Amino acid sequence: MEPTQVVIIGGGATGAGILWDLSLRGISATLLEQGDIAHGATGRCHGLLHSGGRYAVKDPDTARECVAESRIIKAIAPHCVDDVGGLFVQCAQDDPAFFDQWWRAAEAAGIRSSRMSADEARELEPNLATNILGAFTCPDAHADVFRLVLANLEAAVARGGRFHTYSEVTAIHTANGRVRGVSYRSTLSGEEHELPCEMVINAAGGWAQSIAALAGVEVPIRCDKGTLLVINHRLNRRVINRCRKSSDADILVPAGPVCILGTSSIRVPGPDGLSASPEEVDHLLRLGDEMIPGLVDARILRIFCGVRPLYAPKSAEAAYGREISRGFALLDHQTRDGVSGFISIVGGKLTTYRLMAAVTCDCVAKKLGVTAECTTDKTPLRPSVDRKTHHRVLHLLPHPVAEKMELRLGPETGRVISAIEARPELSELVCECELVTRGELEYVLGDSAPIPTYTISDVGRRTRLGFGPCQGTFCGYKAMLTGYQTHRWTASEAATEFSAYLHERSKGQSFIHMGKQVEQLDLNHDLYGADQPLRAISGKQDGN
Repeated sequence: MEPTQVVIIGGGATGAGILWDLSLRGISATLLEQGDIAHGATGRCHGLLHSGGRYAVKDPDTARECVAESRIIKAIAPHCVDDVGGLFVQCAQDDPAFFDQWWRAAEAAGIRSSRMSADEARELEPNLATNILGAFTCPDAHADVFRLVLANLEAAVARGGRFHTYSEVTAIHTANGRVRGVSYRSTLSGEEHELPCEMVINAAGGWAQSIAALAGVEVPIRCDKGTLLVINHRLNRRVINRCRKSSDADILVPAGPVCILGTSSIRVPGPDGLSASPEEVDHLLRLGDEMIPGLVDARILRIFCGVRPLYAPKSAEAAYGREISRGFALLDHQTRDGVSGFISIVGGKLTTYRLMAAVTCDCVAKKLGVTAECTTDKTPLRPSVDRKTHHRVLHLLPHPVAEKMELRLGPETGRVISAIEARPELSELVCECELVTRGELEYVLGDSAPIPTYTISDVGRRTRLGFGPCQGTFCGYKAMLTGYQTHRWTASEAATEFSAYLHERSKGQSFIHMGKQVEQLDLNHDLYGADQPLRAISGKQDGN
């Protein structure tokens, strides 16, 4: 394989941001990801683009970083952001002193906020509890995490960056104390490859420790599990935060046609094999019901767990998960461990991914003798859809469908619209929940898409197909059939892929044991013969 200057390990937001930053500086780089994009913490979070409010009291430095970075991301990637705003709500059970403390801390951190009465808050959010005592506004937003990672990767590819998904790094090669390259294995085909390079960046999140071990060094990461519940419709227009010290079930984030309740905080050994017990789910629902009455009886679409990979040096060993800073650290293993050309970027948050990438790439550029400065804070991730294409889309598709397609595809919209003009049947909606057309489905399954797609779940991460209320019950089958009809898969491959997709989706519903969603699961079983016992015995939940 062609040598590269830098290998990046980890295809979450930070890794993708690093690839984009390096490509802008003219540094050749290749990203390797063991799964699909956003395989780890990025794809298993609630997608909150922080205003800084959740850290204003306990972690003001991180709060100020979030204030600045949230504004930047809204400017450079507006197609990835639903700028809904947010509220910090004082419930009757909460400490009134913290409410006032939050106001002072938010002002000190530069968070735009205004104070409102309980009646004013309920006018904005009618589903709030009737006994709330007041609220503060804040500029929270929701980010489509998969779209954000895709945008960074696509922009990097256009500048010469390279990446490989389903590529697990198996060795980091060193000689005379310096990195010389990596070995990696395709988790799809089993093929093994070697890739020479001058530097390796460890941006593997919860797997950062195991990647560091390949280079013979240690990285102090604490894995903190959070469980999140996807509710079948939007109960709130804005992000609703509970104004108290961080605790379980103190945030409800609107995400497209659904909303996400989070989260818990439980220390775990690592990022693999995560599960949520029925007791944990019931606990989250009961606490959420204190903010939004009736939430305890809401229909849960799915349950998923993610790991916060917290930077935890020896000074933080005794701290609980919520007490550890959400700040990040850049570890230069040349100065720390005598391994030249190997650095790790650890900790941090989705909201600060661009800043983490910038700090990392500043270090890389200095080591490589490159003088180009970071410009990701003012370079849009992609151009807007041109006016002519926009009118063509509106002529062919209903406005909501056209709007969603343009957000997802950007400049590539014209390619799909040309296909629909030639074949009108491609305007059919294959996913009614997320408004995905057959034309878009064929595009992401095809060879012309800049980000390769290998599975139906990959399709979901490109388009959000299967992420809505039906959870892939109908559109998953259509995706499988389209893959076969377009010769993406043979008949046997398509059948195997669909079976794997049903199994994967069932894992996120394995502990749903009550309510209307049980009827949906029964329907799945009746339609496809899905393995009903999976709901009782599976212990793993996947992302959205």
